[in-house]
Amino acid sequence: MKNIIIIYLFLISLVSSLYAQPTTNTGFAHPLQIEPVALYTKVRGNIGYWHKDFNGVKEINKDINVEGEYKFSNSFSVISSFGRTDYSQTDTAREITWDRWNAGIKYGKVYENGSSQFLIGAGLRLYDKKRNAEFRERENPDFYLIRPNFGLGYKYGIFQIMSEFRFQTETNRHGKESSLQEFKRYYQVGIAPSFSIADSVRIFTELEYREPVDRVADKNLRYFNFYPGISMNTENFGTFSFSLLLGILPKEDNAIDRGIRFSYFYFFDTNQ
Repeated sequence: MKNIIIIYLFLISLVSSLYAQPTTNTGFAHPLQIEPVALYTKVRGNIGYWHKDFNGVKEINKDINVEGEYKFSNSFSVISSFGRTDYSQTDTAREITWDRWNAGIKYGKVYENGSSQFLIGAGLRLYDKKRNAEFRERENPDFYLIRPNFGLGYKYGIFQIMSEFRFQTETNRHGKESSLQEFKRYYQVGIAPSFSIADSVRIFTELEYREPVDRVADKNLRYFNFYPGISMNTENFGTFSFSLLLGILPKEDNAIDRGIRFSYFYFFDTNQ
C-alpha cells in the first residue's frame, strides 16, 4: 500500500506541474466513488475491478457500465444505468450477468453564501431483480432493491467536499417481508473531499464505510475503504478519472481487499 500511495502522490505532482494555472470551475465536482447528491446532466462510463483473497477463497469482480443522468429542472434530475459484471470465486463457475435495471430521482439545492456554496440533496433509486444470476452472500437476485440516500456538500475556492448517507434494503414484489426470507440491509456513509490543483486537474481522497444491519448474517457486506483518485478535464473531450480502492479494516472484516476504477464523464452542463 505504501508504494501505491507514493506513486499516486508522484502522479499528482507531475500533473500539477504540467497543468498549473488558476481555477475557474463553478460547479460541484463529481465524486469518483460515492454517489453524489449534486445534480448533473451527464453520461458516465466505468471500468472497474476488485478482489478479495481470504482463507483460501478468492473473489474477483470485473464490471463495465454506463450511467446517464438528466437534470430536468433546477432542483431535480433522473438517473439510470446499465452494464455487465464478470464475477468468479474459488471452486465456483465464472458468472457473467447483466446489471439490474434501475431508475432513480434526485433532488439537489445549492445555496450561495458569499464566496462559498452549500449543497443539500437526496434521492431514491429502485432496482429490479437480477436476471439469470445465482444467489450469493452479498445479494439475492430474486429480490428488488430500494436505496434512499441523503447528503450535503460544501465548496470554497479550490476545496470541495461532498457526503452521502445511504440505506439499502431488499424486498419482494409486494414490498413486504416474510419470516422465512432473509433480506440483506446495510447503512453506508461516504465522504469525498477534493482539491483543484489546476484548472483542469482535481485530486480526491474519498472514504466510504458500510455497516450491515445484521452484522453476523451479512458480514460480507461490511467494509471501510479509502479511494485516492484524480480527474482531468479536457476542453472538448469530457473528463477522465482514475481511482484506487484500498481497504482500511483488517482483511477478515473488509468485504473487499483492493480495486481500481477508470471513468469517463461527459457533462452537458456548461458549468461542470
